Amino acid sequence: MMTIVHVLEPFASGVVTAVINIAQQLPAIRHIIVHGSRLWVDDIENVKKRFPPEVAFIAWTDAHREINLRHDYRALGSLIKILTPYKDTDAIIHLHSSKAGFLGRLACKILGIKKVIYTPHGASFIRTDIGFFHKYFYRLLEKLGGKFGGVIVACGRSEVELYKGMADKIICVPNGVPTTRSVEEKFRTLQNPEEEILVMFMGIASVQKNPELFNKIAEAFPNVHFYWIGGGSLRSKLVSPNITVTGWVDKDTVNGYLDRCLIYLSTSKWEGLPFGVLEAMTSGCVLLVSNVYGNRDLVIAGENGFVYNDVKEAVLLLSQMFENREKIIAMGRKSREIVEKEYSVEAMGKKYNAVYEAMGGGGGVALPYSMA
Repeated sequence: MMTIVHVLEPFASGVVTAVINIAQQLPAIRHIIVHGSRLWVDDIENVKKRFPPEVAFIAWTDAHREINLRHDYRALGSLIKILTPYKDTDAIIHLHSSKAGFLGRLACKILGIKKVIYTPHGASFIRTDIGFFHKYFYRLLEKLGGKFGGVIVACGRSEVELYKGMADKIICVPNGVPTTRSVEEKFRTLQNPEEEILVMFMGIASVQKNPELFNKIAEAFPNVHFYWIGGGSLRSKLVSPNITVTGWVDKDTVNGYLDRCLIYLSTSKWEGLPFGVLEAMTSGCVLLVSNVYGNRDLVIAGENGFVYNDVKEAVLLLSQMFENREKIIAMGRKSREIVEKEYSVEAMGKKYNAVYEAMGGGGGVALPYSMA
């Protein structure tokens, strides 16, 4: 049986969702999850329950997000110990996110492990909450990490472009989501002009997701209901009286909100290939998203949504969307069509299976540039 050792520093958010999807779609493979302790919502045991029962877990307790030489030296040492049993075996090491990507590739280089994959899930050097020096330093670290070996498997087209020249081989396996839920009843209901058009976003109220911008846009439409599905440290920025902040709710409740929502508004400052937007597309939502890497991969302007550059442009586009219910319902159908065709979880599983088989057979150097 093929073994994949997934190494991830954050045990939360889209990184965990991606690994869960891989494990669920490829049950014939033995999956081992080496995870850090950084969580935003749930505790570790509850996160583990989201995985298939046969998945094994190893705690990587020394791992931390930000750079700290003392902590990172300990994290590297503990990761070398964790990965040592897989030296001289057929196991493939799949590293997820930037900290695991750098320390994991270095650890594999030291151990002589050559079957290594790295998926950034959002480039660290495009963060807007850090200064120029830090961005430059993170870019240098990514380039150095590429010297240690491994194949970069980007989660979207933007990520391929960002990492060109940073590894010998870069391919693309886009994130995918389940597309089994029907949206026809939703569209029939929203045909009624008396039905309210809701605007929503799903995610952590953090610097990355930019709740302050979401609030400014909502303030321009006092008679429209906006929903922020989630919570977080910047929840206090969502003060407009027409915004409902749900806090963290279960999946069925999230689906209930999606079944009523027609417009998905993303205000993110940076992304990989966001699962929240993909789930909104599955639910037949029109997209209005900030013009950043990852977000714009998912929009065909005028067909399933729009990208915007600032508050003024977002307000103008949203005003136009409210004026034509029939058109935005048709655009919501287009979102669903796109995600079924290009971003299904089944397609994600098949492409990762092909990557793993190629790597497992020693064919890493022969992998195609893109499997999208």
